[in-house]
Amino acid sequence: MKARNMMMRIGVVLLFSILIWRLILYLNGMFSGDEYSSAIHFFTALAITILCLILVSIVLRMDKISWKQIGMSSLRTNIISFFIGTMLWLIPAVIGLVVCLLLGWAEITITTNLNQLLLSILILYITVFLIEAFPEELILRGYIYSYLNTLFPHWITLIIQTLIFSLFAYFVGAMYSLEQLLFIPGYGFMLGYFRAKSENVWTSIGFHVAIMTASQILNPIHSHFDVNGVFAIRFFAFNLIPYILGAIALEFIYPKHNWSEIVPINNS
Repeated sequence: MKARNMMMRIGVVLLFSILIWRLILYLNGMFSGDEYSSAIHFFTALAITILCLILVSIVLRMDKISWKQIGMSSLRTNIISFFIGTMLWLIPAVIGLVVCLLLGWAEITITTNLNQLLLSILILYITVFLIEAFPEELILRGYIYSYLNTLFPHWITLIIQTLIFSLFAYFVGAMYSLEQLLFIPGYGFMLGYFRAKSENVWTSIGFHVAIMTASQILNPIHSHFDVNGVFAIRFFAFNLIPYILGAIALEFIYPKHNWSEIVPINNS
């Protein structure tokens, strides 16, 4: 497949992905208004995942490409990769959170009972998986990354997919503040880094769903926590430390990764 055709496919998939998010989020706003509804949030997430699965399925069938060529693998490998991605965030984040609390950079008070909190975390975890972690990673670190990697080595692909992810975030309305402007490019870079090193998109899915669930559950709209020093928690504990320790851990887990490698896609 020629480079021009591949870039056109990337552009088309990116465009349709943006349209999916914009449409579903617009409908979500119509039904929920300014009030947060976990039920509407969940069904919004489900709709996005279904439409993105349909989109990717169609383009893979048109190109005669298997799922394994866009960063997927066997069920067992995918589960292991998902677990690794989750632990790459969870363990460093717990360390960072303990540091923040011990040094007085932040204070957290639980304002609800444990059963309500655990149920809310479970529902939010599933919703985050469906609304962003799975569909975003499938498209951006799966399909788009794999197609870019047929043209460029991993290290260039990593940079380009970071720019595309930032562009995607802007057009779906996720880059709405200076904090998001500073956060999203680095976030996209690290998700791409995890996907590249592990060669499996489920690693970045695991990391993505873990960090976003933890970040969002602290939001006052859920009414579970009273947080002082939320910036320190999100920047230091939830982002900086997991990025650093996660990258170091991946060097030991996947030591033979070749950043200069170009990975061709074979049409069946």
